Amino acid sequence: MNGVFLLLALALCLLALAFVLIPLLREPRDAMGPSRREGVLAVHRDRLAELDQDLAAGSLTKERHARALADLERELLDSGVLETGPDTGGERRGTRRLVQVAALASMALLPFLAVGTYLSVGYSDEVFAARAPAGQTLPAQPQAEPSDEEMTREFTRLVEGLQVRLAQDPEDLQSWVLLGRTLTYLDEFEAAGRAFGEALRHGGDRDPEVLVRYADVLAELEGGLAGEPAALIEQALAIDPDHPQGLWLAGTLAYQQEAVEEARNYWGRLLAILPAESPEAEVIRGNLAELTLR
Repeated sequence: MNGVFLLLALALCLLALAFVLIPLLREPRDAMGPSRREGVLAVHRDRLAELDQDLAAGSLTKERHARALADLERELLDSGVLETGPDTGGERRGTRRLVQVAALASMALLPFLAVGTYLSVGYSDEVFAARAPAGQTLPAQPQAEPSDEEMTREFTRLVEGLQVRLAQDPEDLQSWVLLGRTLTYLDEFEAAGRAFGEALRHGGDRDPEVLVRYADVLAELEGGLAGEPAALIEQALAIDPDHPQGLWLAGTLAYQQEAVEEARNYWGRLLAILPAESPEAEVIRGNLAELTLR
């Protein structure tokens, strides 16, 4: 495909050059060759002879004869015969040679200059991009993952946008939840706690996901799941008894309080709903194995 594109581009350049170079290389139609010059001079001599005969016969006066001679001389000058001598012919041939050299140089260089300019400033990357054969697809190119600094900048911009939106619409539950989750990622737990608290006041207390996330943030701030986080976890499981994060936190809380049977109960229920080969299921199996040793 790329070779075909180059051939077509060169062919179009040559076609465009043909419209310019052919007229330059062609012999001018009004060029005065030797045979034509001799014919013009012969006609001039014949007309001079006719004027002399008319003057001798008395059919022309001297004044009219003189005017007729002046007209003939002017026509001869206009025909270019007097300007086309041996020197003029050599000069014309030199000019023709320069024109031919310039035309051939243009034909040789201009297509390659055009292609080179296209490769420099055109869309050559798209034209010459690697393409898979018909019916096949190229392997996906690996993309560099964003760095921690880039992710932090992106989430910071997201926080600023959410704050502007919530200033205009404080009743937007999803924006409060998203703000809390984003602030949690940025390790700004106090601000995240305030955002989840607002979410609960605007309907989030009926959503087990919001309740569990708020409990997790409070546990970070208070140093444990006892107290208000435990109440939030219990409230979440009352709404959805099989909420995975709620079961995980409830089992963790029971483990911290050395309530082994409760921890086994919560983690057992969690293991039953997790994909068997998932990393999370492997962690839970390890926790349950540790509980059997107690």
